[in-house]
Amino acid sequence: MLIIMALSITGCWSRKELNELAVTIGLGIDKTEQGYRITTQVVAPRQAGSSSGTGSPPALVMSTEEKTVMEALRKMTTKLPRKIYLSHLSILLIDEAIAREGVLNALDFLFRDHEVRPNFDVVIVRNGSAHDALSILTPLEQMPARDMFDSLNESEKVWAPTAAVTLLDLMKWFNTEGQQAVITGLNLVGDVEKGKGKDNIAVLDSPAKFEYSGIGVMKDQILVGWLNDSDSKAYNYVTGKVKSTVGKVECPDKEGQYVMELVHSETKIKPLIRNGEPAASVEIAVEANIAEVECKLNLNDRKVLEQVRELAAQKTKELIDHGIKEVQHRYASDIFGFGQKFHQKYPKEWKKWRNEWRRYFSKMDVEVIVKYEIKGRGRIVNPIQKGLVE
Repeated sequence: MLIIMALSITGCWSRKELNELAVTIGLGIDKTEQGYRITTQVVAPRQAGSSSGTGSPPALVMSTEEKTVMEALRKMTTKLPRKIYLSHLSILLIDEAIAREGVLNALDFLFRDHEVRPNFDVVIVRNGSAHDALSILTPLEQMPARDMFDSLNESEKVWAPTAAVTLLDLMKWFNTEGQQAVITGLNLVGDVEKGKGKDNIAVLDSPAKFEYSGIGVMKDQILVGWLNDSDSKAYNYVTGKVKSTVGKVECPDKEGQYVMELVHSETKIKPLIRNGEPAASVEIAVEANIAEVECKLNLNDRKVLEQVRELAAQKTKELIDHGIKEVQHRYASDIFGFGQKFHQKYPKEWKKWRNEWRRYFSKMDVEVIVKYEIKGRGRIVNPIQKGLVE
């Protein structure tokens, strides 16, 4: 009995002591002539364990170049006395050159490695290098990579033209028929070199910043183009990812605008067959509040409120219509997952269409139906006008 118990109780044979690891929260991959430049943002152990702070940066940024990603990570030990540990990775940045050539080779190691948890976000740096992006100090968060992660996920929740795409999402998309991948883009704004120093967090207006901008459209594993903010928002509407956002609408008299705050939305995609060809309807139910009014509206009048609702619904429908057509005609890449819906509902027809799905998708008729409901008008009902209080 003692021998059997000894075999089953292995203890901590695979343990890794914290003082032997370089905990990495941000990883960057840039294309070079030699292969790849790998940049790691590592938590500085002294700063992490200090309550008072030592005045040193809270994270270290290190880079190496090699033919493959894994070689570059192992080579990092020539500059660091610890092994790179990726289990706490928050964000992965890749440069646009890699995305334009295809991301699978660069990501293969991360797909395979047993220590990597595939729940970190993946972002494409549009106008610079991943190394520069990870080297910028940020004022709100001690760890710049964590700042990027939080900003992306908060933007997806309340603004909507961004998409927080994880490595696990990419793994699913690359192995799924009828849906292509997307990856959000990041721009570097201002003086990047100044952004790498303490001056970037010592002044009110930082010399260098990062800004998420646009969703990248993938065809297979290759980046083929970018969507603007409106079309990116349309993508999130169709895929059911809009949690909250705002949008402006022209007032009925065309003299000013009002802003609607979306508080809830649901999307249903129905694949259809018309005259032997694929078609689809996208039904989106929206609940919103009137958040801001810049024109004279009597919101106590039901007819006026109905007019406001109809204009907001029409504006939302036009935005989604344009986003779908833009992707169909410019990129012919089914990032919305219509093909996956056909695969599930019409498997026999899908076998006929699957090899030419890009052609079918690019000309497919998609009907957008928006059901819009106004839930609230804010703390005041009608806009405050000059002289009203006097």
